[in-house]
Amino acid sequence: MTADSLLQLVRSGKLCPESQEPLPSPLAPYGLDNVDCPVCHNTGTVTYEKDGILYSRDCECMARRRSLRELKNSGLSELAELYTFETYKPDNPIAESLLKYAKKYVEDHPAWFLVSGRPGSGKSHICTAICVELISKGHRVVYMMWRDESTRLKSSLASDPEYYSRRMDELKNADVLYIDDFLKGKVRDADFNLAFELLNFRYTQPSKRTIISTELDLPALRKIDEALARRIIERSEGYRRRSPDRNYSYEKS
Repeated sequence: MTADSLLQLVRSGKLCPESQEPLPSPLAPYGLDNVDCPVCHNTGTVTYEKDGILYSRDCECMARRRSLRELKNSGLSELAELYTFETYKPDNPIAESLLKYAKKYVEDHPAWFLVSGRPGSGKSHICTAICVELISKGHRVVYMMWRDESTRLKSSLASDPEYYSRRMDELKNADVLYIDDFLKGKVRDADFNLAFELLNFRYTQPSKRTIISTELDLPALRKIDEALARRIIERSEGYRRRSPDRNYSYEKS
């Protein structure tokens, strides 16, 4: 599946071609009936034989199904149509460099991508475009709007530890984790503890990609905590970029 065909799914709001007598999908109760797959016939599993024994496994389409569900649940689906590499129009060297490295990141296999800069300067645009391209390549992307998600997690730590544990496991083990507006607002001890728990775990998992947009520059991150900043700096080596100072979203409006 290409990024263009993925966006067509988002634009159409359809997951499978309509038929006169559509069969109920076993994946519908889980919100995963969002891809038409000729391999598994929309069951989500395929069977194979090994040493005379029949086994089953997830079909390759399941990664796309889960990512599309995550896009829909997170609210990124609308942004995915607007924020693509094609719609990002750089008009200065900094913006050109940001686009160049974002595209290179998709093709390479580094761990983390960090873009910092002022609000409305294109950080979310570039990071969302990266996510769309990675989804088209079969990666599962989990989106985390830092301010909203961190508030829920901090409150659930005492009130609903089961939710905290379940959601943190999802964030920690995501194939690709996109953290938007990282550490936005006043950073308290609880925010730092949450950030360190999450990013320190992912730091020890080099194969997992982490994409971070933030208004904080490196000196500001170091001021919050040197150990946390060092992990971010090390893992994003070669892919730490600054967004342009111009406020593109304000100018467009």
